[in-house]
Amino acid sequence: MRLEGSIDAFSLPDIFSLLSMTKKTGGLHLRRDSAHGVVWFTTGALTGGASDVSRQSLARRVIGAGLVGDEELQTAIDRAVADEIGVGRALQQGASIDEGALHDLASEHIVDTVFDLLRWPEGDFAFVVDEANPDDVGVSRQVDEVVTEARRRLDVWGDVAATVPSPQTTLSLAPNPADDPQISRDEWALLALVDGRRTVGDIVGMCGRGDFTVVSALADLVGRGLLRADDADGLAAVTRRHDLLAKVERGTAAVPEQTTAPVEPAPDVTEPEARRPAKAPTQSDADAATDEPVAKPLASVPDGPRTPAPRTEVTPKRPEPFLPKRQPEHPEEPVAMPVAAAGGAGAAPAPATSIERDPSVNKSLLLRLIAGVRGL
Repeated sequence: MRLEGSIDAFSLPDIFSLLSMTKKTGGLHLRRDSAHGVVWFTTGALTGGASDVSRQSLARRVIGAGLVGDEELQTAIDRAVADEIGVGRALQQGASIDEGALHDLASEHIVDTVFDLLRWPEGDFAFVVDEANPDDVGVSRQVDEVVTEARRRLDVWGDVAATVPSPQTTLSLAPNPADDPQISRDEWALLALVDGRRTVGDIVGMCGRGDFTVVSALADLVGRGLLRADDADGLAAVTRRHDLLAKVERGTAAVPEQTTAPVEPAPDVTEPEARRPAKAPTQSDADAATDEPVAKPLASVPDGPRTPAPRTEVTPKRPEPFLPKRQPEHPEEPVAMPVAAAGGAGAAPAPATSIERDPSVNKSLLLRLIAGVRGL
């Protein structure tokens, strides 16, 4: 039997119910634009699926849960390529993961796949009978319970999408939460993936879990003030404000524009050389006159013979210092000259001694000094 059509005419829950009632085994493929998803049935029960067949969805979920190491994963990849099976099933066959943990992840993965496909507003479907599930690990879910859970998620998805509107939304840690953080281990694992650059779609892909589980947890963290969507007031805002402050700290803040009119340069009022008044000669000019003259341009040399200008004295000669005659401190008393003997001719006066001729010698002081010496 070949079953195909458009989900605009037949809803996915109706198609699931039909395949469950008829106990069909195979793969239900859904396509829209470039997207391609699939849901696997085994005798009417859901055994697996993927909202993007280009990805190893179950293996991504195992990696996101931290249940496998590098060596075990590489061995499983080699087995999956050789046997043309899914990596999740190869991990099971190689006993590289706990069986119970793998079943829990596979059961959750089925519900996430159906929820993702139910949100498709349009597309085409086609059922391929007896197509084997490459990631069949022995888990099956009833269609009714899976569809019921998926519809419940759709009812609350509107509130989640209002907080985290798009897979391209960028999240960042809140630098100042309102209350002391109280988080679980799963929430801590999500916070470790938030770096202010990864989008919600990137985080979902790294976790390997469905959109609802991851985005709902992120939206809850945003609502509690531990995360911020699009970093409106997060680390980017803090960094931007520090950059603004750094301009002032470095002295590179914007300088306000000058409101006053610029000052125009003063006009050149330099007079021609011929019209300038003669400058009084200085000592430096007189000294420079003895040096070798500097050649001037030919244009400034007048025609005809040059008569050297008479050299004038620049500085008048300094007069000799004038000192008044020294006056004696003790004026001399007039000394009576001896009179010549009577009847004798008038004798000529005795010649003055050198002491009497020297006006700088205080005669009276000298006489008193001599008298004092004689009295000793």
